[in-house]
Amino acid sequence: MKNPRKSKRSNRRMGRPLRILLAVVLLSGVAVYHLVPFIITPQAMADSLEEELSGWLGAPATISGDLDISYWPRPRITASVVSVVRPDRAGPLIYGNSARLVANFGFIGALSGNPSFSDLKLDGAVIILEQPDETTGPAANALGRTIADLRDGQDASGSSQGPGALSVTNSTLGFTDKGETRVVKGVNAELDWPTLSGRARLSGSAILAERDTTFSLEAGKAAALIAGDASSVNLSITSQTANIRFDGTASSSRPYLLDGTFSLSTSALQELMARMGVESSLLRNVDNASLNGKVSRSGGSLRFSPVDLTIGAAKGNGVLDIVPSSPDGPVGISATMAFQEISLRDAQSSLAGWIDAVAPPKDGVDDDGLPLPDLDLRVSAGNVRLSDVTLRDVAASIIRTDTQTSFDIADSQLDDGSLFAHLAVRNDGAATVRMNAENVRSAPLFKQMGFSVPLESDHFDLEMSYEARLPLGKGVTDGLTGRFRFSGRGGSLTWLDLGDILQSAATSNNFAFSPLKREPFAFASVSGAGSISGTTVHLDRMVMETADGRVRLEGDVDIGTGQIEAMLTRWSRNADEEPVSVRISGNALAALARRVETPADLLE
Repeated sequence: MKNPRKSKRSNRRMGRPLRILLAVVLLSGVAVYHLVPFIITPQAMADSLEEELSGWLGAPATISGDLDISYWPRPRITASVVSVVRPDRAGPLIYGNSARLVANFGFIGALSGNPSFSDLKLDGAVIILEQPDETTGPAANALGRTIADLRDGQDASGSSQGPGALSVTNSTLGFTDKGETRVVKGVNAELDWPTLSGRARLSGSAILAERDTTFSLEAGKAAALIAGDASSVNLSITSQTANIRFDGTASSSRPYLLDGTFSLSTSALQELMARMGVESSLLRNVDNASLNGKVSRSGGSLRFSPVDLTIGAAKGNGVLDIVPSSPDGPVGISATMAFQEISLRDAQSSLAGWIDAVAPPKDGVDDDGLPLPDLDLRVSAGNVRLSDVTLRDVAASIIRTDTQTSFDIADSQLDDGSLFAHLAVRNDGAATVRMNAENVRSAPLFKQMGFSVPLESDHFDLEMSYEARLPLGKGVTDGLTGRFRFSGRGGSLTWLDLGDILQSAATSNNFAFSPLKREPFAFASVSGAGSISGTTVHLDRMVMETADGRVRLEGDVDIGTGQIEAMLTRWSRNADEEPVSVRISGNALAALARRVETPADLLE
């Protein structure tokens, strides 16, 4: 049994050290409360912060505004008006200013006069990242030294501490290279970069292309990426009009991407291509597009293979190569793509208008000052829907060089027949067209070509070639020359009233008629050939087989003034009847017909 008196004496002996320890803690707390402001002064902390910033950035840092130190929930310093001058050494250079800076610091280190800072937060900052033209000499900062080691083949793993956790709000970034600065405003971002040679993560938002944009970037070897070496990269950029994602391996040397998966979708294709420095007249009526596939570097180009491509309502797949622009030439694009269906109903409704729309601008530069890209596009499609015709089983190509842009339909099905076409638009302002159509409907074909031809046949053949100066729209025929040949079955000619003219010629040697009166003149078959020069169409011959016999028409028509000079000859199926020949002369409003002797060469 314990002695009660002895137990009380033991408790008193054990309680005395506890009370002494508690008193020491309380006195220490009071001492710290009163002495810390004298040990950790704002100016001393500011000096230490300036020293650390200067050492990391390689240029004097200055805090010229207010200072505040708080200890709850973590010790931190808040400074206003912080600036770093431009370093005068090899890049990359980092400098600028910030309206406000907040940084956490270690309490024990601060008491010993050697504080360390972390979790920097900048508000209202202007930060310039510059790669000077002159890269010789010692590096300005830790990042530059790490990059120099990597470029010299030295192992830089773990050699330099990174900025750690850094966040910026309401800030502006400037990227300067070769004397040009690209400015990004409205930046709100967080950076986590513990070790310069290690992994870095950046995410946030900014105003890009005048639109609010969110982004995220993770690089496995951040310094190596900047140095031009390979690094794993996960990139995502999202705005109201575009979404871009890349997962793979990349470097900072063009064309940047090495291998991986890439996807892009946009509802503002024209704007996106202009931002990328690519002229887009061939797609001027397209706003929505997407690209999704595997990408790899092939020489100096990017190869997307296989790739799924959507342009407007057209969806296709194949191989796409893009060569970035350089001092030696513009962007180069080559592709072999297969589409199910292409709809160009919203494009120019006539061949002439389309040629004007896609004609290369003067000096090979578009209205935005962008050089025309070199093109080598090979396309196949199940259907190509134009304004007035639909082509099937199409094999086509678009090739642009420094002298011309050419469009070739190597093969296609139209109606119950086929269509071949070659169009070359030269940079000197001229266009050459060759076309061969077999067993097609003439009316929609002529309408699509932009020609007003009063001949209709559902089984029509046409061979034609012509050259003209641009523009071709609105009836401009400057420098227009060419030849044509045609034939058809089962149709009609709605030009003049040929039936009435031939009937009148049977009883009258001279008579007047109105060219405005036009009635269909049916034929079982038709064939002919001719030429065009400016506004004058010369018909070498047009022979129509009719139910009553045969009719031949030849002569000239000025489609600009309506002037007509022609010879019309009719042979009856009755061999006993002499042929009837009528010479027609007049204009678009009135004309005279005079019966003449049938030329001897037509009597044979």
